[in-house]
This record gives sequence, structure tokens and C-alpha cells, in this order.
Amino acid sequence: MRTKEMPDAASREDTARRSNFARAPLLLPALIFAAGCAWGAGSPALFWPSLATVAFWGALWLRNLSAQRSLLFFLGALFFVGVYGASFHRGWRPADDLRHLPQAKFGADCWWEGTIQSVPVEKERAGERTTTAIFAVRRAWLSGSWQSASGRALLEVRAAPVGGLTLSQRLWVRGALRRPGEPRNPGDPDWREILAVRHVAYRLKATWSDIRPLNPGSWLGRQIGMARRWASRLLRTGIESDPEAVALLLGMIYGQTGGLPAKTEEDFRLAGAYHVFAVSGQNVGAFLTVGLALLEAGRVSRWRWGWALFPAVAFYAFFSGGSASVGRAALLSSLVLAAWLIRRPVSLLNLWGACLLLFLALDPLSVQDVSLQLSFGVVLALLLLSGPLSRWMASPFVPDPFIPRSLLPRAARFLERVGGGFALLLGSSLAASIGALPFEIVHFHFVSLVGPIANLLIVPLAELVVTVGTLSLCLGALSSLLGVLLNNANWLFAHALLATVATAARLPAAGIAVGDPWTLLSGTPGLRLLFPATPLGSACLVRRQGKVLLIEAGERGVLLPRIDPIRRFYGWNWLDGAIRREGSSWRIAPRTPWGVEAAFAPMKQFSLTNTLCLQPVAYAFPKRGAVDAGTALLFTGKELPLFVLCLDPPSGVEAPSPRPGTIDLLLALGPAAATPRHRATLQGLWLSLGPSGALLGELDRKGTPRKVRSLGRSAVEVTLEPGRIQFRPYRQPPLSYAADPAQEDKGATSQTPSSPEGSVQ
Repeated sequence: MRTKEMPDAASREDTARRSNFARAPLLLPALIFAAGCAWGAGSPALFWPSLATVAFWGALWLRNLSAQRSLLFFLGALFFVGVYGASFHRGWRPADDLRHLPQAKFGADCWWEGTIQSVPVEKERAGERTTTAIFAVRRAWLSGSWQSASGRALLEVRAAPVGGLTLSQRLWVRGALRRPGEPRNPGDPDWREILAVRHVAYRLKATWSDIRPLNPGSWLGRQIGMARRWASRLLRTGIESDPEAVALLLGMIYGQTGGLPAKTEEDFRLAGAYHVFAVSGQNVGAFLTVGLALLEAGRVSRWRWGWALFPAVAFYAFFSGGSASVGRAALLSSLVLAAWLIRRPVSLLNLWGACLLLFLALDPLSVQDVSLQLSFGVVLALLLLSGPLSRWMASPFVPDPFIPRSLLPRAARFLERVGGGFALLLGSSLAASIGALPFEIVHFHFVSLVGPIANLLIVPLAELVVTVGTLSLCLGALSSLLGVLLNNANWLFAHALLATVATAARLPAAGIAVGDPWTLLSGTPGLRLLFPATPLGSACLVRRQGKVLLIEAGERGVLLPRIDPIRRFYGWNWLDGAIRREGSSWRIAPRTPWGVEAAFAPMKQFSLTNTLCLQPVAYAFPKRGAVDAGTALLFTGKELPLFVLCLDPPSGVEAPSPRPGTIDLLLALGPAAATPRHRATLQGLWLSLGPSGALLGELDRKGTPRKVRSLGRSAVEVTLEPGRIQFRPYRQPPLSYAADPAQEDKGATSQTPSSPEGSVQ
């Protein structure tokens, strides 16, 4: 007699996984189409080749509809459709003509007429309120006449009254167009690329006195503005005296993060919890939970009448700013409600693919939007990984399946429930962290190590805050007493969340910097000196054999936060030393983790590596008077040219660059330039860096600068290698010079330090 074997857990899980993918036919096409959009967004030159390739793959697909290879041909055609669409929007789509207007557009007396095309967002920093919105230009007053124009600009209005700008409002704005700021340091955001994703090429700054409203805006825009002001008033009721808690509630309920202190925002980033401010599925889920609960309370079937929440979900998406994350969540929720209405099974993977296809079909360039990447990436990781991870972590707490549950002791059942709940939370947190990891590395160069564990407390607290805040909005409108009670309860939850985040952020090694992949692969040959534009002349970062030394010429408390994006870009987590000048003496701090304060001690000599030594010296410019002793640092190293770094020479000295707040770098091009007493004939190069920019000149034997050229106001990196010195302003072509390393047998100072690595004398 043949018996039918029961499938084991592994086979059941494999069968369930195959059925899930079979019920998600849109998942793979969505990923293929997104890959095509990402490739095409890089260059408009791919437009015609991709169009021809689409025709080729489409013909193959149409000729082989019944063959098994038809799916491959279809996916190939879909990939190149994505390339075609993104390259078209990148360069071949009818572009705005703002860039073709005359140079008068950069004058302060220009007037612009247009319409606000996004929900205005109000932010308050240092007591000054700024309102930003996308402004679609229709015509411009230039050089005494109106000219037709089209295009979009980022409108930034200072001191605008609350609710002064609304969606779809027509305005006259006086001000000058400005190009988005270019990055001046490695790791700085490229606002040109960020705004180009939203088809914005210029910024338009104005004050409220420069605004002339032409109409009150559309009905929807007015309702959204009124709803945001109404929500702000209700959420503040009873807790007005605590602006930090109010700002946290406003940011978590509808994304109004402008009032949060910078320190609080940094704590949320370090703790890996900044996602709580991204209005997304968590907020839409809480909103739907309250709505469905109200339907159940009214004895209305949510399966049949859930579609009635469509308008409310759409309005909430606009109300919270209309970002990619809330748009994805609102669309996904609407599709689930529609599936309930027509009684169709719900496959979240298939709905995820449908949402991504719809987003990219409407705007292929949105594939470069960081918000969209994080939103869809995290949700996909949750759908694919949270279940397997949770089951794996809960397996130690699962009792023997052959023992009836009625016979299990209470301790075993309690352990199963607690362990299962903990495994579900940890599995979901790990899955979300894995989904966000590649985007955090590429865009932010930072990974929170405490995030997966800290989110075990942060996520439930955040859900509690959002749910209670939603209830406060719904019930506070009916009873002010209920609103006050709910807001005060939420005040406790908000402070519990702030305390948890602050504790996680203060843990040692809460997060690590992860360098840009291309930077890590390129390596750092020779000796590199990076002068960051924070501004120029405030610091010098020395790199040699994986070691990093900071030479400070500015205030430390201001300097380190400005350098932080640079150190994240390069992946520096330790500072191997910090040097600064106090009066006429030099002081040095030992090796510490980045950002940790250390005591400074007097310095006579410091060996960064076995092949590089720094020491204070007295320096002289021939026929120009001596610079005081201790105002210069002499760098000596194996196979390196001799060079000296001077910080802000005294004002009475006639030096090549007697400007205040500057750093001067003088390099000898040959061995004859160095003497045992460190006096130079200065046949070499001179680099002067200050807030007004960088200057590079050649020095003759008398020390006179000639052929002085400007290197701009961006960061400057100096690379010193055997036989070559290279100056590279950030994102500009380098300038190279030939150089000979100083030789010991010609009377030069020894180029090899005698002290061990990292030693201080």
C-alpha cells in the first residue's frame, strides 16, 4: 500500500515562494523597465540607438508570440523602452526655454509670471521662515518688455505669511534667476542633478514684498493649505510650550520637518531612524486603520465599502506634500481597496510592480529620485525578506509540531508568542535595513550600525505616535478636550521616542562612514593634501598610506561639521591626528575616532607614517622679511619634494599672500631648493587658499610669484608623487608639474623620519 508523504517545512516554503512569484507577473517587468530607465537617464545620446533597438526586439517578440522565447524578447523590448523614455526626457523632450533667455534674466529687477505647481513647504531655521515650491514660469519682464517663457524654477520666499502661497496660485515674482549651486567639496549634494529629476533648472529667491498674487489658487490648493494649518493647530493644542515635540509630531504626521533642531535631525540619522519623517506606508496605514475602524464601528463592511476611502487617501497624499514615498503608499493602498471591491486576491509583490511601472511610465527620470529608490527598495526588501528572516529567527521558539497545543505548558506558549513577536520585529527591521543599505552607501555614504536594533523600539513608538496623532486629528475636531488629552499622551510618546533616538545615537560606533565605491577602488597613491572649501583656507586634510591628518586653521566646532560630508565620502572613521596653531606654537591631538574630542599637547615633531614627518620650522622669504618661527610646517618624506605649509602669515610680513585667513603652500621643484636650515631659494610653486578663492603661481629663484592663475573657490587636492606634483580643483581638469625629490647627499634635510609611525615629540 502506497502512502502519501507529508511535505516538510522546506518544501512547503519553496512551494509558497514559487506561488508568490507566479502571482506577481508584473514584478520582473517592473525591475527590467527600471533598469532601462536608470541606464537611459545617464545620457540623451542613447535616444536614437534605443529607439532602433526597441523596434528590433519588438519585431522579434511579435514574430515569436507563441514560442517559449517570447518572454525574453518582450523583456528585451521593455528594457530598451525604458532606455528610450529616460533618454528622451533627459535631453530630447521639449525643454524649457529659460536657459535661452538673455543674460538679463540674472538681474534683480526681473518680473516673472507663473503658477505654483507643488504643495508649498514651510521651513523655519534660526527664527526665519522660508517657503519653497515649484514655480512654472509663463512669461518674463526683461529689459523693459514682456517675453513668453516656459520652464520650472524652485521658488524660495523668505518671511512669507502662513498660508500665503497655495497650490495652483498665479503670481508675479520679482527676482533674479540663479543656477543651482554646484558641489564644491567631495560629498556635497549636486543640486543640479537633484533638481533636474523634477525638471527644474534654476532657483528663484525672493522676499514676500517681491510677491504679487494674481489669484487665490485652485479650490484643491486652498483646501490643502487650510487642512495643513488646521492640522498644525490641532496637533499643537495643549503642548504649545514644547516646540521640539510639536515639530516632531508635525514631521511624523504630514512631513513638516522644518522646525526640528539640527542636532535632533542628526541623532535620527545616526540611529538609522530618519525614515520616520518620510510620510509613507506607515502614515497611510495608520490613516486607513482609523478609517476602517470607523467603518467597522458603523457596522459597515470594510470589504465592500473600503473604496469609499479613495478620496481621503488621495487628499492625504497631496496634504502631506506628494512625495514619492507617500505617492507609492497611497497608490498601493488604493489598489488593495480596489481588489477588495472586485473580490480579487491581493498579491503585494504584483501591486509593487504595478506601482513602479506606473511611476516610471509617467516620469522615467524619477528613477534617479532618492526618495523613490528608498521607498520602493525598502518595501521590496520587506516583501521578500521579512517573512523568511522572521520565521528563521522564530524557529528556536516554535514547539514540537507533533505535540497538541492544548498539552503545551503555559511557559512554552508564552515563550512562543514573545519570541515570535520579537522575531517578527527584528526580521522586519533587518529586511528594511538590507533594502536601504545600497542606497545609503551610494547617496549618503553612511550606515547606521545600531539601526536594526534601535528600530525594535523606534518603529513601535513611531507607529504609536502616528496613530495617536491621527486620532487627535479626527477626534480633536469634535472635542477640544479629547484633542488635549490625546496630544498630551502623544507628548509622552514623542519624548520617549526622542530619548530612545538620542541614546542610540550616543552609543560608541553608532554608525560608520562608507566611502564612495569609485573612491575606494581608485586608492590613494603618494601623498594627498585636500584643502576643503569650508571655506578655503580653513583646513587641510593630509592622506598618506590610509592615514588621515587634519590641520586646523578655523574654529573646530564649526569646522568638523562642515568636513563631515567629506569624511563620509572617503569613508574615514578615524582621525590619525589633528594639528592646530595657538599663537606662535603648534599643538597636536592624538588618534581618535572621528568627532571625538581629544586634548591637544605641544608638538615638536610628528610622524604620520614611516615615510612622512611634520615639524614646525622658522621660514624665510628671500628679500621679503622673515616669517615668525613656528608659523610654518615642514613636510619631509621619502621620494617626495620638499614643501612648507604656512597658516595666515602675520599682517606685517611681505609674503606672496599676506591675506588674512589663508593657508599658503610652498613646494620646491628641485633638490637645490632645500638647505639644512630650511631656508629656500624658492624655485618652486606657491598655492594660496582663502575664502575668496585659490591662487596658484610659479616662484622664481628670488621667490617672486609669476604666472599666477585662479583655481576657483572649490576644494583643491594636491597630489605629490615621485617626479610629479598635481593640483586638481574639484570637478576640474588637473594641473601637473614635474618635480625631483630632495636628495640627502646634496645637503638636504633627511627625507625619512627617524621616529616611529604615529609618534609625537
